[in-house]
Amino acid sequence: MGTPPRTWRDSAGAWLGLGAAPGALVLGAQIGGRHDGHLPVQVLAAGGMVMALLLAVQGRLGLRAPLGEDATLSELTPRYLPRTADHGVTALLAMAMIGWFGFNVGLGGGAVAALLGLPDPLGVLLLGVPVTSILLVGAGRWNAVAVTATISAIALIAIVAVRLPPPEPVLTTGYEGGGRFAADVAVYLGYVAVFAVRAPDFTVGLGRRRDLAWCVVLLVGAALAASVVGAGLAAASGSTDVVAVLAGPDGLPAANLFVAASVVAPTLTTMHSGALAVRRFGRVSHRCAILAIALPGLALALLRVDRLMVAWLSLLAAVLPALIVPFAAEAARRRRGRAPRQVPTWTWAPASALALGLTVAASPVAAVAGVGAAAAATAAHMFSVWRAGSAGRRRDTGIGS
Repeated sequence: MGTPPRTWRDSAGAWLGLGAAPGALVLGAQIGGRHDGHLPVQVLAAGGMVMALLLAVQGRLGLRAPLGEDATLSELTPRYLPRTADHGVTALLAMAMIGWFGFNVGLGGGAVAALLGLPDPLGVLLLGVPVTSILLVGAGRWNAVAVTATISAIALIAIVAVRLPPPEPVLTTGYEGGGRFAADVAVYLGYVAVFAVRAPDFTVGLGRRRDLAWCVVLLVGAALAASVVGAGLAAASGSTDVVAVLAGPDGLPAANLFVAASVVAPTLTTMHSGALAVRRFGRVSHRCAILAIALPGLALALLRVDRLMVAWLSLLAAVLPALIVPFAAEAARRRRGRAPRQVPTWTWAPASALALGLTVAASPVAAVAGVGAAAAATAAHMFSVWRAGSAGRRRDTGIGS
């Protein structure tokens, strides 16, 4: 008898953790800064729909057959991509996870140090070593830890929001953004982009669409709520860098605790996905794969690269999301019983390059442009395949001869 399917409760920690991460506060602060401290409801609604669409489309690949392929991203890439592209994407994913580990632990460790009055390196070790140990002890035990830490973080940020209320309500139905609507929505797309690409890592084994829907609701709902809180904190503090305000030495104790608790779940997910990627390159044990991500990531955290590497992580985030569109199109073909085909590199690599270039140019719509270009290329590919198939069928039946 096979293993029973997993449910959304078995994956809740990863999804809820990203939704309530410090970066979600920054979303609201950034958008509020463009609108005189207000957060338009229209942007919230559109941002939520874009996030939900990306997460649901890619996350479905992990569901059990026949709904999905019951596979992680590192298992899917060799099924969908040519060998060179597969290895390149897998290596890039591992690099990104090392960077995000360093970012999260550096940020959270700095908050621990500020809370306890310790040097930053000690705070990093106090956070990073126990979090790494959780996955070293057992891969299946971290979901409960992630859920507990994230719920604690949500409670703490609620306390902070009460202590630092905005001077006026931040939600508004008025929108005077002119041509900035796409840029505002792109902030939400960019926030979930990397997690969306690796969503199959956290949906693998789920048995029902309902389980995927609950996971998406947890992340999107938490992210939208956190962005509202972030806009309020920015209005109250006068700074859009709300995480720096919260985690600084002059921050409220509850604020420092929030930052430390809120990075636990994202850190666990980066080690999980990163280890899966590392194990693609040879016979590597689970523990060695975890250490391959955690040790260089911890070194980056000790150097407090979270203060320096946001731009680099943004570049990595620009490259990967273009994969989602052609993956989704090919997955839909396979679910209809068509023979598997590899995803052509030209349907996503130029789009990734476009998003990368726009990110370097500091364009706020880089993520949207990359995904849009991938959608256009994928549509062109599907049309060319359909036209070739139609011509072949006409020849076989003698039509037009």
